[in-house]
Amino acid sequence: MNNKIINSLNRLKFEDFLLVLFIILSLLNIYGNQNEKNYLKTNNTIYKNKANDIFKFTILITIFIYAYFFIRNYHSYEMSKEHEKRIFIIKLLGSSFLIAGAVCLLYFQSRESSFSGSPAL
Repeated sequence: MNNKIINSLNRLKFEDFLLVLFIILSLLNIYGNQNEKNYLKTNNTIYKNKANDIFKFTILITIFIYAYFFIRNYHSYEMSKEHEKRIFIIKLLGSSFLIAGAVCLLYFQSRESSFSGSPAL
């Protein structure tokens, strides 16, 4: 195998890891929702604070994952042929919108503690 194929296989293996990480983050959000339910039942703010911490953590990790995809898509854009650049810029813009949305969610989660439920990642 040549280096290009090996690099692509390694990239895909890493991206598989990121997808597993998304699953773990989703499970953490489910746990955060459970803490929200406990807060609503008991009015104990420890549960609410724990849920907010979990949600902020999952959003922050998601931002790093989206940043990886943005960088990957930027490199793909740079390496694309001139006639492909228009379609690759769409992919790059989508990645930037994901990051912007996640940053907005993080800001919201940091400022608004009374909202119930996990953030939509």
